[in-house]
Amino acid sequence: MKNFNYNETVILVGGSKVSLKLLKPISHLHPIFAADSGANILVSEKIDFKAVIGDMDSIDKEILKNSDIESIPIADQNSTDLEKCFSQVSAEVFIGFGFLDLRLDHSLASLTAICKNNSANAIILVGELDTVIWVKGEWSCNMPVGTRLSIWPLSNQIFLDSSGLKYSLKNLKMDPISLIGTSNETNKNCFSIIPNSDHPSKYVTIIPTRYFMNVYNKFTMKKL
Repeated sequence: MKNFNYNETVILVGGSKVSLKLLKPISHLHPIFAADSGANILVSEKIDFKAVIGDMDSIDKEILKNSDIESIPIADQNSTDLEKCFSQVSAEVFIGFGFLDLRLDHSLASLTAICKNNSANAIILVGELDTVIWVKGEWSCNMPVGTRLSIWPLSNQIFLDSSGLKYSLKNLKMDPISLIGTSNETNKNCFSIIPNSDHPSKYVTIIPTRYFMNVYNKFTMKKL
């Protein structure tokens, strides 16, 4: 089966709600892959993409008949289309549109997928209201003071320290049952999060989508 390898940012588009006002300005800057019915959106908006990956159960079948569009069918029902994309595409950073918002179970599956094994240093999922960020290791980002920011563990997660947050993460042990980090906020113009590097990152940071470009600029170094 064909694999795609990039030492750069790759955009993935799923079949949920897609913020075209955020996707379109950056669509020409990065390789794009469709996750199953994400191809329906890309074709309708005339946005070029490299291939469509997935079990092909919800894509417009007319698209599959187009010989100019490469399709990578994967019939495995034990993985989501987002996971299938991660299995076929390697990148430094993934930005995902259309993986949140419509169905809660699909959104939760997306969060699980980005905390599993993958090639990336960062994965950013963009929703209508919120953007979810997974980062391998320590990270920081510029954000206005008073920005809502939540730290959501998907497994046991140990933090060594943080800065620029109203509620410090210093020496905290989080897990989904006993301690979560809902509704923290920034108290400086730049925050940093330092997880324990001895363990994989099994948490996500959630910020308002209106600050997506702050995160985009941080990880892609492309100023728009």
